[in-house]
Amino acid sequence: MRHQPRRWVAVACAATAVLGGLWSVIPVSVWWAGTDPAVLVGAWQTWAWGAAVVVGVTVVLMIASRGRAPVWLLGLWRRSVGRSSTATILVIASGLLVTFAILVFTLVFALNPRSVDGFVQLFHARIFLAGRLWVEPPAELANFATLHMVLGPDRWFSQYPPGQPAVMAMGLLLGSWWLLQPVFGVLLVLVTYRVARWVTDETTARVTIMLLALCPFVVAVTASELSHLPAATLGVAAAAAATMLGRPRWPGWALLAGAALGTMVAFRPLDAVAAAIPVGVVALLAARRRVGALGLIAVGGLLATLPTLWFNARTTGSWSEFGYALVWGRGIALGFHDVPWGIPLTPLRAVGLTGLDLHQINMYLLDLPVPVLLVVAVGFLVGVRQIRGRDGVPLIAVGSLIGLLFFYFHRDTFYGPRLLFSVVPWLLVILARAIVLLRRSGPMTRAGAPRGMVLVTGLVIALALGLSAIAPSRLAAYRASTPMLNYHPEREAAGLDHAVVLIPDGWGTRLVARMWEAGVPMRRSGRLYGAIDACTLERTLDQADADSTARAALVATLETLARLGRPGLRANRTEDRALRLPSAGPLPADCEAEIAFDQRGFLAFAPYLYLNTAGLDGRVVWARDLRDRNGALRRRYPDRQFYRYAPERPGGPPRLEALPDAAPTAAGR
Repeated sequence: MRHQPRRWVAVACAATAVLGGLWSVIPVSVWWAGTDPAVLVGAWQTWAWGAAVVVGVTVVLMIASRGRAPVWLLGLWRRSVGRSSTATILVIASGLLVTFAILVFTLVFALNPRSVDGFVQLFHARIFLAGRLWVEPPAELANFATLHMVLGPDRWFSQYPPGQPAVMAMGLLLGSWWLLQPVFGVLLVLVTYRVARWVTDETTARVTIMLLALCPFVVAVTASELSHLPAATLGVAAAAAATMLGRPRWPGWALLAGAALGTMVAFRPLDAVAAAIPVGVVALLAARRRVGALGLIAVGGLLATLPTLWFNARTTGSWSEFGYALVWGRGIALGFHDVPWGIPLTPLRAVGLTGLDLHQINMYLLDLPVPVLLVVAVGFLVGVRQIRGRDGVPLIAVGSLIGLLFFYFHRDTFYGPRLLFSVVPWLLVILARAIVLLRRSGPMTRAGAPRGMVLVTGLVIALALGLSAIAPSRLAAYRASTPMLNYHPEREAAGLDHAVVLIPDGWGTRLVARMWEAGVPMRRSGRLYGAIDACTLERTLDQADADSTARAALVATLETLARLGRPGLRANRTEDRALRLPSAGPLPADCEAEIAFDQRGFLAFAPYLYLNTAGLDGRVVWARDLRDRNGALRRRYPDRQFYRYAPERPGGPPRLEALPDAAPTAAGR
């Protein structure tokens, strides 16, 4: 009877792995979440092609080697990774991850941030370096405002918690905002090894960190500005500290585990809540004094959370309200209710979105040409008799975050399912465990290896195929998809002094920025822009600019226009394929002028906001070009030379061009 609980744990782990594998390949996201079927069909075609290639190569290799290929592979592992010291393996894995990240940061990301999250957090880093928590919004808000920022009335700062802006600020002090990302990458390798070693064994831990170092998803995030990497590092570090609770100095480790969780709140609060669950499970399994250990973890977590709560109180006015709640309202919270953008969440849609999450794990975790979660399911089924009690901890860790996201309305893909990045180390522990379970399963072949090693050999071939064929093309797509983020206007402006550089946005973005300046809340602006054609919106904003009464009633006027159900039609007259124009009649001259302005070619201002100082008073000021509405900007900087950084033709490379000093209304033309 002593072994009965372990049997139930083994069955539960195997059942969970099978459920995850099936959920990831059944098209529930098409049925209930509105996913384009072509996305899943394309994935299945890749997997069918990949599986055929992997099976074919494996069969040929087995025949050519007379069945000894698995023995050779096992021997190679033992002679290289198996015989090396732990310190050597950790150095190699860390070195590989950092090297790959530097290459991607340099060659793929062009040394630039790539997401709007990063753009605004970098500007917030500038605010921190100025010794402030926020700055006053400029009167010329439309020239400087970007998405995901609190835009007033008296405070201007990013909507995100303070952790990543603080990390970026320290990086800027050291010479580059990105410098601390590789440090977190190294720490992630170390703490992931510790957790994997505690959960399983030395072999599985080594497989885990080698997979971590080679994982394209991890490499891309390490090479980026995203807060997901520090959050994942802190969450796994908390679990790693909790594994030490059986040692003599356990109170310090308990406080450290709590401090890591509390600090994680400053990066990704929801992820910190999810990470607390596996940390608690590890503490219960590892600690001798469970109540005391959990209490100290809670104390450490509370103390480390206080700076973030203080930041909230000073910025949003409430210790419990984060900036994104202030910007987007209660609809951004967990639950089945109306949402600030997109489609409201329902239970069935939540099932579909979770299926999409699992599908994207299959696609992006290691760029394998076969579904990763099905590999895990096979490994846990075949090796069910080898499963131990601690094997459930990584499954609990992954399930905790997936379970919370079940009640969240939004998903996006950025180098992979980024909302799940905090549990990627745990996913790799699960995959490594499945590989080891396969390797140790089945009777011995005539060549002297377990039959499960044949499957592992095929998996190694799949990994090599993914890393050599799929991953490079995906990285190339990252660079090619956003060419405007490859430019460095600050280099061209290096010789300028006391200047203003205007960067043109498309007409649609200019309209949204003007709505923000006119007092339209960000949570409404996207919906209103989607419901009103650009020309009607342009003329309504012009009227509000000219008439204070119309400006006071602007939001109500826009809501009335939105209810008319006249969003316009896509005209494809500029590079902005989403721009919509009235469905009938010729365009007024002012609307034609906006289109003509865009037809010269435009960029995007948001990626360059962070080049400014917090006070918008640096040697060079970077601002959005509002065409003939830059008069207020001219008046703010009357003694500065104005320049424009824009392409000479659509899709062409941008160049810096001096603008005439006279006629402020023509500044952007």
